[in-house]
Amino acid sequence: MSAPKEAGEVPLLGHSRALLRLSEVFALSGGALFIAMVGLSIVSIVGRKLWSAPVNGDIELLQMGTGIAAAAFFPYCTMKNEHLRVEFFTEGLSPRLRAGLDALANVMLAAAMALLAWRSAVQAHELHEAGEVTVMRNIAVWIPVACLVPSLALTAICSLDRAVDCLTSRSAAS
Repeated sequence: MSAPKEAGEVPLLGHSRALLRLSEVFALSGGALFIAMVGLSIVSIVGRKLWSAPVNGDIELLQMGTGIAAAAFFPYCTMKNEHLRVEFFTEGLSPRLRAGLDALANVMLAAAMALLAWRSAVQAHELHEAGEVTVMRNIAVWIPVACLVPSLALTAICSLDRAVDCLTSRSAAS
């Protein structure tokens, strides 16, 4: 096990460290994609204002890119336990009960993400079969939808890992 990096952070086991590393790669990729989208936006705005030559289909590209980039952060947020929580109602509960509630929340997140991953994969397949493309750039719509699936699936796996961790590490400490 590795040493905790912050107060209250639970040490990660080998498979959890591997999931954390993979989620870091996803988050860094999402960050790089966001930076590329900012660059695209700047080029399009400057081109539009100075030379009346915006990037054709910039909004389509920004919509697809930012969706994919945002989804890439989900696994990392899950592994770091940094999703939005309201602890006002649970602060007076015992550590064991809080760990149980955290585990339940992670299982529910895993179920939701697994459902989203499955339905996104089905939608990508159906869009591929239909041959749907974007209006301005003629980009196959199934491609960005399919790019969401790995992030959603990894988030589901990370959530299950966090649920197991809540039930074993934290409850054992109480």
